[in-house]
Parts: sequence; C-alpha cells; structure tokens
Amino acid sequence: MSYQVIARKWRPQTFEEVTGQESITQTLRNALEHDRLHHAYLFSGARGVGKTTTARLLAKALNCHKTDKPNILPCRTDDADACPSCIEISESRSMDVLEIDAASHTGVDDIRDTILEGINIRAARDRYKVFIIDEVHMLSKSSFNALLKTLEEPPPNVVFVMATTELHKVPETILSRCQEFEFRTIALQKIFDRLKLIADAEKVNVDDAALKEIARSGDGSMRDAQSNFDQVISFSGEAIAVKDVTSALGLAGSELLLKVLSAIAAKQPKTAIEVVADLTARGHDLRSFCRDLLSLFRDLLVFKVSGGDEKLSESAALTPSELAEHSVNFTESDLVRFFNSLAETETKLREATQARYVVEIGLVKLIEMRSVTAVETLLERIAGLEQRLSNGIPASAATEEKKTLNAAPAAKEPPAFTPPAPVFDEPIELTSVDVREPIEPDFPEPSNLSEPEEFAGEPFEPPPLEIEEPPKYGYDLSFLDTIDLPLPDISSEDLEHADDEWLDNAFDNRLLDTGDDLKPIPHAADLAAFALRKRGQAEAAGYVNGNGTAAAPARETTVYSPPVFEEPEAVEIPILSENPTEEELLAFANADRTVRSVLRIFRGTIKEVRKR
Repeated sequence: MSYQVIARKWRPQTFEEVTGQESITQTLRNALEHDRLHHAYLFSGARGVGKTTTARLLAKALNCHKTDKPNILPCRTDDADACPSCIEISESRSMDVLEIDAASHTGVDDIRDTILEGINIRAARDRYKVFIIDEVHMLSKSSFNALLKTLEEPPPNVVFVMATTELHKVPETILSRCQEFEFRTIALQKIFDRLKLIADAEKVNVDDAALKEIARSGDGSMRDAQSNFDQVISFSGEAIAVKDVTSALGLAGSELLLKVLSAIAAKQPKTAIEVVADLTARGHDLRSFCRDLLSLFRDLLVFKVSGGDEKLSESAALTPSELAEHSVNFTESDLVRFFNSLAETETKLREATQARYVVEIGLVKLIEMRSVTAVETLLERIAGLEQRLSNGIPASAATEEKKTLNAAPAAKEPPAFTPPAPVFDEPIELTSVDVREPIEPDFPEPSNLSEPEEFAGEPFEPPPLEIEEPPKYGYDLSFLDTIDLPLPDISSEDLEHADDEWLDNAFDNRLLDTGDDLKPIPHAADLAAFALRKRGQAEAAGYVNGNGTAAAPARETTVYSPPVFEEPEAVEIPILSENPTEEELLAFANADRTVRSVLRIFRGTIKEVRKR
C-alpha cells in the first residue's frame, strides 16, 4: 500500500478523538442519543480544526449498521467487524453520503443536478441521505436561493451538513435555517499531546522541545501541525531536534528572536541587521520571521499585563523565565508600538520586491522608536511647566523642570497686590518708585482738600512716601505715569468689534513691525490694580501729609475733559439688487454704521468695494 500522510492516516475515527472541540461533539452525541436531530447543520471555523471530519463522523453515526438507530460510537475503519457504511463514508465513496466541493460547484445548475433533482430519492442502503457541502460560502447567490426552500423543509431522512471558513459570506437566510457550530482554534498543549501520541505510535524519535515548535507552527490548526510534522520527519530522518524543525519549516527559532529582542532593548541596529542577513543567507521566509516576531511581542505584552500568568502564555515561543527576563526592558506602550509598526512592515512584505530591505528598515525603526518620548510624558512636562509659570517660578527653574521632570514646589503666596513675575527672554529691571515731592496730578483737583496754611519755623519737608515696590517685570512700567485717570468712557457700540479679515491682518502686521509678539499681556489685571493703587497713594501724598499739616501746594493743572464722540447721523441703508453695481455697493458701505465709525476713527476713505 502506498504511503499515507499523517493528516489523513490519523484523522479522527470517533467523536472522542476530535481534539479541542469537546463542546460540539458532546452536543452532537446527545442529539443522536436522544433523537433530537436537526435537518441542517452549519460548521464554521478556521482551517484544519475538524469541520469536515466532524461532518463525516456525524454521517457515520447516522448510518452505522451496528445498531437499528443512529449510533454514537460508529465503526473505526481498522476494526475487523466495521460495517460497510462506515468504511465507505470514511473513504468518501458512499452513495448516500455526498460530499460537494462548493468552490468547484458554485452555479445553480450544479446545485440542481447534484442536490435538488435527487433529494426526493430515498437512500439506496443507509438510513439517512447526507449532503456535506464544503466551503459553502463559495456558492453563488442564485445557488443559495435555490437551496432555501429545500433547507427549510427537506424530505424525511435528509440531513445537510455545511462547512465554511468565512461565516460572514453566508446569507442570513441560510443561517436562520441551520444549527450553527463554531469550531475554535485548538490549544497548543492539545496539539502537542496529539503529536506526541502520533510520534510514539509511529516510533519517531523527537524531542519535546522540537515537538512543541511543530505544534506552535500550526497556529491552532491540527491539520497544519500534522503536515509540518510530516515535513520535519522527511527532513530529519531518525532523530529530530529543534534546529531540524527551524531549518525544515523556515522558522527563526527562539535563539534568533531573543537576539533581535536584545538588540532592540540595547539599541544596537547592527545586531538586528546581522540577524536578517543570516536569515536571508539560509533562505528563510522573512515574512514568516516577522510573524514570529509579532507573536513574541504579543507574548511579552500578555505576560506583562497579566502579571506572569502562565496559562495565558502557554503558546509562547519562550519559557516563562525568559518572558519575565525580557519583559522588564519594555513598557506596555513600547510593546504596543512595536507590534503596530512591525505589523505594517509585515503587510508591506506582501508586495515588496526586496523583502530584506523592508525587514531591515522595519527593525531599525523599532530601535529608533525607543528614543521617542511618550505622549503621556510630554503632557506631564507641559503640566509641570504650566504650574511653575502660574506660581511665578523664575525661567531658570522652569528650564530645570523641563530637564529633570521634577514636580514643581509650591510657591510662596505673593502679597495681595503683587502679581507673579512673568517670564520674558530679555527682562528689563523696573526701578523703584520713590516720591519725595508732591506729584503733579493730571486729573481734576479734588474738592475736599483743604487750602494750604502758613506755619512758623523751619519749612516742613514731607517724608518720602514708601510705596511697596512691585516685582520686576520684563517690560517698562513707566508708561503708567503718563496715563490720565479716570479713562474716558466709550460706548459699547463704539467698542464693538467688526470682523474684517483684511483689517485684522493689517493691524497684526503693524504690531509685528513694531516688535510686538501678538501675545496677551501677562497679568494685565494685576498691572491695572497696581497702577490704581500707585495713583491713589501718590494722590494722598501730594495733598495731605500723615501728621495733618499741609504739604507744598500743588501746581495748577488742567482739568482733564474726556473727548466727546459725535454720534454719526442716521442714514437709511439702501437695499441692494441681485447684481448690484459698484456705485450701489459704495452707497451701501457708506451707509453702514460700523464702516462709518471705522472711517471716522482712522480718518480713512473707501477705495474699492467688492461683493463676496
């Protein structure tokens, strides 16, 4: 007899041998035992997890001749007394169990010839007529529509079993007429146990570490793992070690993965590039290497966030001790960034003509990403700087904060009228205010002040008024002495802002030409309060001394009279036509109150009017 591959030779013969799908097989066995069979089943899941195998076992259980009713323990093909029905179903040559490949029979004519025209014909020998449709999602829309009525109300003793790897492509009308069973990927340990059983039966000398690498290469698929095991046996011969598995399957191996991981942690791009050169020289699939590295980043992240839970990391390529050793070099954010970046590199490899270049740049990019500061750290720095600036910390301290990231200490509470010192590039020292003679006020002379009186003896010189010196600002406050208080009242209408992009830009440009940075004046309210306090203290010092005697007479000052703004005459605003002329637009602009105020304030004239 010719050689039979492991995946076919060791295909499960009973429900108990189906690995990793215990809940599904238990449900089907109970349905068979208690005669609660459905007429249509839909099996979905990844490749190689047991969908078609379970469908054949269900067909064998329905038609086994050892019992007068469905048998939950159908015959094995190697049994001496196996019934013909079980043997023929296992070999896919039964007349009453039809296996249809939907990928090659997608048209409605195929469905009509294979299913619809023969569905009303009773089974030739067995109890049930079973239709197994593999990759059912490949059927055309018209084929699905042709099956709807038959799936909903099939003839007696007819069962449909459909299998698919892409459940989302199956119409809802089909799903609603079937019992759905979702086959999950198989755990690594269960694949390992099954391969160990096969290795012992086949008398294959293989290390447990090598067998685990083969099980991991299946990515949850039993059939893929068995096929890889067959390939490694053909490559190695008598004894199988880990290096044989990595060479036969083109896997990077834990040694190279750890070497790349150490290069990323130590920021050594040369080492990472040497690994890629080694893989290329040995003919390894670089895309498979990227997938292995992605799996490693995933294992490190899961190990880190789970606190070292070994159950969640059982499928990892590294041991728990190795995961613990290397996970301390990275944060969760680092591992997430590495995974996303490497996933983009792996995607580019699908269409890359020079896979080596793409992988080398991708690994260097991972190493450079370690120099990138996290967004959370930047936000903490900004928050610390803002806190220091708001508390009046000097610029040098703010710069030191940016370097050390130390928390800003609480600043001492300033005096009630003293605003915190803002930070400027070129601070200008403010000289202290020392009033030694009466100040000549520029505002109306108060009426409640007494007239100066004659006195005998030496002329009295009032002591200097001690005004608490304000903090040193980065700008000159001498302009406060030139402000006439109180300021004139301006109506809210005259202060109303008219949005004009050209005018606003022109004003900003004029300020920039004078050296203004267009930033708001820091602590404007505190400056105003200081100005008013200074003016009030100067007023008191200029007219009355603290001992009740009269001070030197103040010079005559002109009473300040605020300017009077003439209200513009009311002008009726003309109504513009649909396509106004330039004269109409000019008349409309001259009648607008805001425009007239602007022209009056700036002594301007209208040069051009355009309709937007």
